[in-house]
Amino acid sequence: MSNDPYLELIKQQWPSIADAYNQFAEQQPVMLIDVQNAEIHAYPFEEFVMVLDAPSRRQVEAQYRRAVANRQMVLFVRDVENKIFQSYTLALED
Repeated sequence: MSNDPYLELIKQQWPSIADAYNQFAEQQPVMLIDVQNAEIHAYPFEEFVMVLDAPSRRQVEAQYRRAVANRQMVLFVRDVENKIFQSYTLALED
């Protein structure tokens, strides 16, 4: 079992994450949870990857393509305090 502290946060916030995603589902947004501001954001993929450095961009592009092909979403957790910027691929509910 993973002791990833953000999995519990994602589980708690899932209804809000799903609502935000579903508002923009046709655009297949990249989701972001901002831990410090307790905010959930949906970004167009093209806009989101532009703020990343080149190696990260390639990695996220591959992750995103796999996610979209498998009916999944890409979710990032940004925790500025702990200097964490971590991605997850999560199944979309029907």
